[in-house]
Amino acid sequence: MIKFLLLALLAKGPRHGYDLKSQFEDLFGGTWPLNPGQVYMTLDRLEESGYVTSKRVEQELLPDRRVYSITEDGRQELKRWTAEPSEGPIRLRDELFTKVLTALVTGDGDPTGLIWAQRRHHMQALAELRARRMDPTLNPATVLVLQGAILRAEADLRWLDLCEEHVREGDV
Repeated sequence: MIKFLLLALLAKGPRHGYDLKSQFEDLFGGTWPLNPGQVYMTLDRLEESGYVTSKRVEQELLPDRRVYSITEDGRQELKRWTAEPSEGPIRLRDELFTKVLTALVTGDGDPTGLIWAQRRHHMQALAELRARRMDPTLNPATVLVLQGAILRAEADLRWLDLCEEHVREGDV
């Protein structure tokens, strides 16, 4: 997925790796930090696949910089991927689901502690997402991404309520 987001950023014009990292993180409102090594490894793979090209640009008083550009094949691959619907929306391979399921299946103690700890974590994350969403300098697309994350966090909180209810009633 990261490769397609990098291609999308390159579709707007040539960029160097650190700029791509910054633009990526800005696009997600700071909610998805990206490792610089992952950026450059992904760019190398994209270049090997013929989806981007790069050239070395000299700088005064600084090391040379490599600038990446999307190729026509890269634009076509991005267009193809963007047009396909995502698999989902159900994503059961989620760490939250797995931890609660494991606690319920093993029967080792009361999973209520885990549920409450997860609820606190989600409430804190929800507050942070809502605060970030209020930044007037955000790209409108970023606001939508943050709103989607808020909706998912709210859904997880409702699910945790349901889990706690079932544990309390002895259904699991």
